[in-house]
Amino acid sequence: MRNAFDFLGRSIDELEQHPKYSVIHFYSAIELFVKARLLKEHWTLIVAKPDQADKAKFQRGDFQSVGLKEANERLTKVASDGLLDEELKCFDGLRQERNQMVHFAHAAQGDDAVAAKEMDRIVSDHAKGWLYLRRLLAGRWKEHFAAHADTINALDHRMREQTKSLERKFLLLTDDIATAMAAGSHFMACPSCGFESFEVEQPVWIGVGKCLTCGFSSSVMTLECMNKACAQPILLAGGYEWCAECAHEYTPEQVEAVLEEHDLLRATDYKDPEDLAHASCGNCGSYETVVPLENDEWFCTDCFDVEAYIGQCDWCTGYSTHVPEESYALGCSQCEGRVGHEKDD
Repeated sequence: MRNAFDFLGRSIDELEQHPKYSVIHFYSAIELFVKARLLKEHWTLIVAKPDQADKAKFQRGDFQSVGLKEANERLTKVASDGLLDEELKCFDGLRQERNQMVHFAHAAQGDDAVAAKEMDRIVSDHAKGWLYLRRLLAGRWKEHFAAHADTINALDHRMREQTKSLERKFLLLTDDIATAMAAGSHFMACPSCGFESFEVEQPVWIGVGKCLTCGFSSSVMTLECMNKACAQPILLAGGYEWCAECAHEYTPEQVEAVLEEHDLLRATDYKDPEDLAHASCGNCGSYETVVPLENDEWFCTDCFDVEAYIGQCDWCTGYSTHVPEESYALGCSQCEGRVGHEKDD
């Protein structure tokens, strides 16, 4: 963790003058954070070949560790706590960027218009990567990294300062945003870059929004902060986010309460066992965090995944999104199916 924080801090310091090293150090930090979470399960899991793990060599640093994809696969299978698809896609994109910086010249290493454009993209990519990483460290993985909360908050402030370099691009969009607002669009602070250029449809709303400044796109929820002393319009990109105005921390249960308060949930009949009020999420693996919306879609109050259907697992009989066709054998997000049951036996 100390190395991960050190690499992340260096990435922030080096961005303007040394973008190559900034990209390299940023991805190095991300991979170390993922390995730190894996290490919480067992030290052998970050060794490339666990069956050949030697603790004495491990403590000397004499071992080959797993990469991002292998670490995520082990987190998913062993701890049921792996990365979401969008997180893995983002982090792997940063890995590829890092490899390009190590092995080849890069367009950002110059002083022309092309280099400036590439720098904007790098800042945007880092902001998105930090958004997902912060959501892990302060959200789903919070119990494992609670001791580092102050350091995470300090780095969050520094990362947000870094995105100010995108202000030039934001200012060029001012007229476009004003025109869109006059036509009925709504804009809020982007959860990634922080500029008031994230387009949403309604002040209280669930849907996919996109930032005109940094290009970040995600399923989000807009609402008035539940903290009555704040009550400011805010945007959440996940069930464990917090208000940017007053720092009120949210939970999936509170997200569901907001949906119910604003009549965004479909009414269900508790007497009808087939009229479900909750299901589990096959995207993030959370138990019964998926609720039915009034438009008949299903919404996860944890990862904000939106799906058209839920299915029933043929093995555990539980309801979930993303249930595989061979669920009797392979299971669902909440079980390992017959194969896993027989393996345990």
